[in-house]
Amino acid sequence: MKAANQNKTHRILRIYEKLIAGDGIVRKKLATYFDVSKKTIKRDLKEINKYFQEVDNNYHDNYISYDYQKKAYFLDDNKLELTQKEILAIVKVILESRAFCKEETEQIINKLINRVPLNLQNDIKGIISNELFHYSELKHQKELLDLIWKTSFAVKENRIIEIKYNSLSKDNLVERKIEPQGLMFSEYYFYLIAHHYEQKDYFKIIYRLDRIEDIRLLTEHFNVNYTDRFQEGEFRKRVQFMYPGKLMKIKFKFWGDSIEAVLDRLPTAEIIDREDEKYIVEAQVFGKGIKMWLLSQGDKLEVLEPESFRKEIKEIIENMLYNYVKIQIKNKD
Repeated sequence: MKAANQNKTHRILRIYEKLIAGDGIVRKKLATYFDVSKKTIKRDLKEINKYFQEVDNNYHDNYISYDYQKKAYFLDDNKLELTQKEILAIVKVILESRAFCKEETEQIINKLINRVPLNLQNDIKGIISNELFHYSELKHQKELLDLIWKTSFAVKENRIIEIKYNSLSKDNLVERKIEPQGLMFSEYYFYLIAHHYEQKDYFKIIYRLDRIEDIRLLTEHFNVNYTDRFQEGEFRKRVQFMYPGKLMKIKFKFWGDSIEAVLDRLPTAEIIDREDEKYIVEAQVFGKGIKMWLLSQGDKLEVLEPESFRKEIKEIIENMLYNYVKIQIKNKD
């Protein structure tokens, strides 16, 4: 029995190696070579296909298919390996995000390009060369990959962590013991969402990752109820510029160039009415960050509800106008 298992293991590994090398699998030939039936080889192929499905977390596609012209089974490489088109798209996103310092950016991009066949690597390098040469890293110039890994691991394992944080509002580093809930990226920066240790009201604190000067993962864990768990996707739908504030429903009128851009920016937004070329939109959002976005739309948007929020926006606009009027009066004097 043990020898049979060893033979099976050897056989499956040999088939796997041939598939990875791009060779075709002819069942009859392999059955003769290994002295087994064609049905056994077919079962082996199914097991290897199942392995690829588990690795790729995709149970719908078949990674091994039969080529009727060549009368052999082949591995579909396109389903496992990133294509040059996909790698180019990822590289462009990395460059545009400016998320990493130049050293880490070049390191990631070079490793991605090395996954492309040699004859195609120069194509990608030529397309991005100017953008990479003029890459402008953020002012903090901090390496983040290790920090991203540590904080993500702490989130996954519900591990309490201690951090030393540069809040910029205080001269000295602030020491915090926190329960990490999630890690997100927005507008150039990575953010750690957390609760203070043993805090009962579960108020979320947002820490910019590059401002964490020191981090220590403790052996202590914290409990998270499934219904109370932090959901990055739901949070992202409602937050702007990582300023949470109070969760509320707003209504506004929009007549700018692209209503699609508004709906993309605010995933919870819905068009509830239309007046001529103006759209009436409702959205559930966090209050602090949404103010910044609403004001960025200039004279192409009017906040309608809630009334208290409308008054707040109006006061901000009046104060902005006063700044310009004040300058004009001063210049006349």
